[in-house]
Amino acid sequence: MGKIKFVGKSLLIEAAVSRRSTENSKTERVLVIGDLHLGYGESLRNSGIMIPVKTYAVVLRDLNQIFDCVGNVNRVVLLGDVKHAFGAIWRDEWDEVLGLLDYLKNKCEEIVVVRGNHDIFTGFVTKKKGIKLVDYYLWEEFCFLHGDRDFKEIYSRKTKVWVLGHLHPAVVLRDGAKSEKYKCFLAGKFRGRRVFILPSFFPVREGNDVGENSYDLPWKFALSKFEVYVVERDLETLNFGKLGQMR
Repeated sequence: MGKIKFVGKSLLIEAAVSRRSTENSKTERVLVIGDLHLGYGESLRNSGIMIPVKTYAVVLRDLNQIFDCVGNVNRVVLLGDVKHAFGAIWRDEWDEVLGLLDYLKNKCEEIVVVRGNHDIFTGFVTKKKGIKLVDYYLWEEFCFLHGDRDFKEIYSRKTKVWVLGHLHPAVVLRDGAKSEKYKCFLAGKFRGRRVFILPSFFPVREGNDVGENSYDLPWKFALSKFEVYVVERDLETLNFGKLGQMR
């Protein structure tokens, strides 16, 4: 099993990769990033809602902080919902997706983009950079997918870990009358496999309170038994125990 580390809102995986031509193996490093929803700021503006920050600039700032910590990696996997709008490609989305791919090409050897439910037209943009969208991505014992759809191929005996997004998990921490919502990772098990659900990467909203709200996933995960890792500043996470114990 490879090493798995939470780094801010991202997941870093280090695993030995066997080479068929030799008995030797080498360690590869994969950085996984959840829902980006690029163009979300433009979506709000088109709805008449003005926000004080440039969301894309904040995304790049957060990515810079992560890469300053981990250095370059072999591969970056984007877990879907790279752009926000469902039925169109807005100018900001087009520019931001292309800009992000150019940025990541300087940080890794390969970019993998998984198709999310918001990515109806994202393929038109990624194609400009020679990148195809995939429904899921299998690498060693890991399977990366968005989380809105199930696929029979992800149940391979070789696959021991699922990594997904889509849920935008967050928890509300309360101290008397005061409460605050935080992005979080969820880590648990399902049918003998380890499951990691990543927080959304986009900065405007913290996400969905998984302690109170129902969730929209095609698997009946026992989320109450999943461990909650709250994302803090300085790329740190704190383990708050099982979700069911927080309610």
